[in-house]
Amino acid sequence: MKRVFRPGGPGRILVLSGLDGTGKSTQATLLAGRLAGEGIETATVWNRWSPVVTAPLISLARKRIDPRPASATEEYTDFTRSKRQRMRSPVKQALWQAMVWSEYTVQVHSRLLGAGYPRRAMIFDRYVYDTLVDMAVNFSLEPSGLEKLCSHALLSLFPTPASVVIIDIDPETGATRKSDGTPPEYLADRRPFYLEIARLTGAAVVDGNGTIEETAAGIWEGCSRWRENLLSG
Repeated sequence: MKRVFRPGGPGRILVLSGLDGTGKSTQATLLAGRLAGEGIETATVWNRWSPVVTAPLISLARKRIDPRPASATEEYTDFTRSKRQRMRSPVKQALWQAMVWSEYTVQVHSRLLGAGYPRRAMIFDRYVYDTLVDMAVNFSLEPSGLEKLCSHALLSLFPTPASVVIIDIDPETGATRKSDGTPPEYLADRRPFYLEIARLTGAAVVDGNGTIEETAAGIWEGCSRWRENLLSG
């Protein structure tokens, strides 16, 4: 596996990852505030891949799969099946990975620079892991295929996090919290991949089904070694 996929050791980057609806952004803000109270200067960075150069290609592909807007697609499973069929080609998958990682690494380093890294500790709200999950689902992989997916050479261009916390949630609960029409099936498809990432990387898994306070307490405990390293460094 590439170094980027497995966090570890001293460092100033923590990643909060997990299904939509787990409250990652809320938890990142809460964690930053609590760290500030301990004298640790921290910045939160929304750090998921945002299509820019690739946006026209995505729009074109979506229209070819289903001419209706995604929100109007009546059957998530039908849309996903069509998308997966079009992405089965190894050539298409290789080209897609090259485009995504090339664009994404520029975004990550630009955001870090703007957030004051490395002077400040960083809390990433989403990261490479979330994009890997989306790729795996769209490529029709099994969770066991994630390890191979992480072998792309361009991943070495991404900063390696010191620690990763994955917030786990029941897909039905996540869809209810999202309240934007995201179907539970969308989240259910992705949940096994997040759990596989946790297994492969040793990331802490925090139950996100409880209250905001309960989840925050789990994250605080899950990043204890990272916090200790920041205080000692």
